[in-house]
Amino acid sequence: MKTYGVGVFGIGWVAGEHIRAYMMNPHMNIKALASRKKTTAQAKKDELGLECAVLDDYNSLLNRDDIDIIDICSPNFLHAEEAISAAETGKHVVIEKPICMNLKELKAVRDAIVKAGVKSQVGFISRWNPHIQSLRKMIDGGGLGELFYVEVDYYHEIGPWWSGWLWGANTRKTGPTASLVAGCHAVDLMYLFGGDVEEVFAYGIFGHRKDYEYEPTYQALVKFRSGKLGKTGCSYENECPYVMNIIIHGSKGSVFNEKFFTKEWFPGQEEWQTFQSTMLDSGDVKHHPFKQMVDDLADALINDRDADANIHETYKSHEICLAIDRSIETGEIVKLPLSE
Repeated sequence: MKTYGVGVFGIGWVAGEHIRAYMMNPHMNIKALASRKKTTAQAKKDELGLECAVLDDYNSLLNRDDIDIIDICSPNFLHAEEAISAAETGKHVVIEKPICMNLKELKAVRDAIVKAGVKSQVGFISRWNPHIQSLRKMIDGGGLGELFYVEVDYYHEIGPWWSGWLWGANTRKTGPTASLVAGCHAVDLMYLFGGDVEEVFAYGIFGHRKDYEYEPTYQALVKFRSGKLGKTGCSYENECPYVMNIIIHGSKGSVFNEKFFTKEWFPGQEEWQTFQSTMLDSGDVKHHPFKQMVDDLADALINDRDADANIHETYKSHEICLAIDRSIETGEIVKLPLSE
């Protein structure tokens, strides 16, 4: 049976779930954990009972011949440089979102992965949520007909309780924006359902929080290349439980979060029906389907196909985020693809 050696860098909150996912896949073998603080890597190794090396720098991970996949869970501002180095070394890459801080980095990451010919998977974990999988099947199967409106919003109170505060996730230097820190999850789903985007217009505000350097609340209106409309929003200063809001309207049906209506599939339907599946209703990484993300990567490697959240797909989601940021900054409509 084919197996792949895995090295994980940046052993924090989310890395633990990445590691557990690899441990559940028979094709994956954790060879090393590395972190800027070696003690955190050692503690995670001990906690999970792993037999692997413990390292304190990224280059040591890259230089190991027994590692085929580098999984990057470090702070946001390090992702691009580390992903490029991994690809140039011939390693397949798993990159936590965001993969960049700006358009120049985004293009550089894409180009390095394409040039090296390695596989890529980006941590847009919502793609593998059971509710989202059901929606994808419904859309692809024609249950909603031709879509004309897609809305996905990410509302999650984020503050000093999150470990990201320790490396400046709330700052422009290392965050760098609400869309790239986590609003990108909603943006990625909007793109997944709606397709390529032609233009974006967005507003950003400071609602009531004073501990962010960038606007922690925004709304963006999107025009897709197909002509349909979209909307995506995000707020980190909402005083309520986690919400991922999803509204989809098509020529033959609609979705309103956990509810759906489609006479195409259920001719006798008179009221909303409800999806009986795990919803996107928690920001806790223990709730997220990392196992399915790793399983998809393993299958992509074995069968020589692109992973679901590959660099080409996720480039487009990141580009939409950057367009949102540019529109907030300039107050203008921003057309895609972006130029410098």
